[in-house]
Amino acid sequence: MFSLAKLTNNPASFGAIKNAAWLIGEKILSMLLVLVVSILISRHLGPERFGQLNYIIAIVSLVAPLSSLGLNAIITREVVNAPEKQDEIMSTALVLRLLTGCFSVLLLYIASMLGFFTELGALDWGIIALSAVNIFTALHVIDFWFQAKVQSKSIVKVRFLAILCSSIVKSLLVWFDADTAAFVWATAFEFLLISFLYLLIYYYRQQRFSLMKVNWQYGMNLIGQSKWLVLSGISAVIYVKIDQVMLAEMVSSSEVGIYAVAGRLSEVWYFFPTAVVASFFPSLLKKKAQDEAVYKAQLQRLNDALVLGAVAVALPVTFLADWLIVLLYGVEYQAAGVILSLHIWAGIFAFMRALLNKWLLAEHLLLFSLVTQGIGAVVNVLLNYLLIPELHGVGAAIATIISSAFACYIALFFHHSTRPMAIIMTKSLFMFTRVFTWKPVRSSKRTSDKEGIG
Repeated sequence: MFSLAKLTNNPASFGAIKNAAWLIGEKILSMLLVLVVSILISRHLGPERFGQLNYIIAIVSLVAPLSSLGLNAIITREVVNAPEKQDEIMSTALVLRLLTGCFSVLLLYIASMLGFFTELGALDWGIIALSAVNIFTALHVIDFWFQAKVQSKSIVKVRFLAILCSSIVKSLLVWFDADTAAFVWATAFEFLLISFLYLLIYYYRQQRFSLMKVNWQYGMNLIGQSKWLVLSGISAVIYVKIDQVMLAEMVSSSEVGIYAVAGRLSEVWYFFPTAVVASFFPSLLKKKAQDEAVYKAQLQRLNDALVLGAVAVALPVTFLADWLIVLLYGVEYQAAGVILSLHIWAGIFAFMRALLNKWLLAEHLLLFSLVTQGIGAVVNVLLNYLLIPELHGVGAAIATIISSAFACYIALFFHHSTRPMAIIMTKSLFMFTRVFTWKPVRSSKRTSDKEGIG
């Protein structure tokens, strides 16, 4: 069974927990701030205009994996394993992400010129504006340097400062009765501000980017490692964001606004597994090299904790969904209540996915990241196509749950390489059955020593 004491019995794990505490603390404050501002904006714009704003953000999100190049966790791993080459690693990763960011802008510009985003009308320029600013999110490689050092205290401060400034700007726009276009520019401002502050704190720590440090051969090697992560990232975004795009094209912007409200309350919790797993990842990598039995035991405990966290969120939200929606967003969004009560259960698979992503990287099984995310994307698109015309947002929520189950859990049973994690997840999902069967996991080294003595 899950035990917090087991995770804190060594300095490395304790340091990871302290790092996670900073990440989670910042995310809780940010979550509350973003949620309050989102409520103000949704009430101000109404379902239709709020839906248009979220449609623009969803479209830009679809190409975000191209900009990140799937290098996030790889950067952390590379800096952990070769700290003496960190300048080369960071500079090379930054340049690669800047170049692919420019390619993403070109891609969306062509799509816009071909008339793909008909629902936006005069606001189609917002897609190009946001994607252009999104180029500077290449500087988010700095975040993963801090994760590798297990020193998130500084980075969470600047990230919260950026969100605070952005929230003040957006609140003022609501106060002055601004239109949808103003909120598009406010979102662009937030992208730019957080990237600039990341750069500032990185330079404050006496770290530097340099074109002279860019190693193109090493960069090609990184792309070779991350190619499956890029494609899997695109697949992941498709099964997370395509529902809003399809709702806009198949129903209306108003339906997107209603669905976005439910999705925001449901997905706002996804910071928790990301923060926890990011903090434990360096420690897990070291444990894997030192003792396979302890490594597997920590994987199980961590996954248990993630499932417990997801259920702890989903249960109360399910019963309070209607009341929460009306209280926070008003009667205009009342239809989002039933959507939220369903959508929140996709969180169980999203929480486990955070650990799965790191496990695939540690086990050098990145191809399966693409396979599983691809299965989720295909299932989601098909189910959305079948369910949205009749059930609208409710259909999209059902599609999200089922596709998440396929991408994050069911697909793992299809191959022997990923089946060990499927078994870990199954034990977590049915952890109550292990209360009377649990046995402490012993170090493989100690076991082998005893066998040798015998």
